[in-house]
Amino acid sequence: MNEQIFESFPVLNTQRLLLRQMTQEDDRCLFEVLSDEATCRYLTHNAVNDIAVIQRMIFGMQRFFEEKQRIRWGIAPRQDNSIIGHCGYFDIDNSNSCAEISYCLKSGSWGQGIMTEALDEMLRFGFEDYGLNRIVAKVMKDNAGSVKVLKKLGFVQEGLLRESLYKNGQYHDLMIFSILKSEYHRTDPN
Repeated sequence: MNEQIFESFPVLNTQRLLLRQMTQEDDRCLFEVLSDEATCRYLTHNAVNDIAVIQRMIFGMQRFFEEKQRIRWGIAPRQDNSIIGHCGYFDIDNSNSCAEISYCLKSGSWGQGIMTEALDEMLRFGFEDYGLNRIVAKVMKDNAGSVKVLKKLGFVQEGLLRESLYKNGQYHDLMIFSILKSEYHRTDPN
């Protein structure tokens, strides 16, 4: 595993997107993303209704990166650089060269191939630059859009974590997907 990636925050570029570190100046844009009920429907947390929560989140993301525990990119269109979502690695297991991903995109940007494009570049970085061998994603069972993105990127469903997420007074099943370095091939985002 290449720990040097934590020396300075890596900026990733795609044809349409810039994946970059979020700062406190992004708090309004991120609040717009995470205060939307539709966007947060399949996240582990509910929509945020206080910008102070977002400011603490951004601070936490920066701290986790400095402590070499997680990396979270803001997703921004190249033309205006405003945050429309985020993606990143967490539960990084250096001894086994694996990590879990999470991601979120503003509902108004769904269906445009944005998340496929962002995650494809994030996977490339994880396998080629960071040295991961296995990447895992957990998705709520009824999140068809996310399942479609993962399958397009080459993830394979490994199983079902029954009632492993408690949200809004009920338990939810999570589907677990993974992709190995040996299985990864760049994806046509269209």
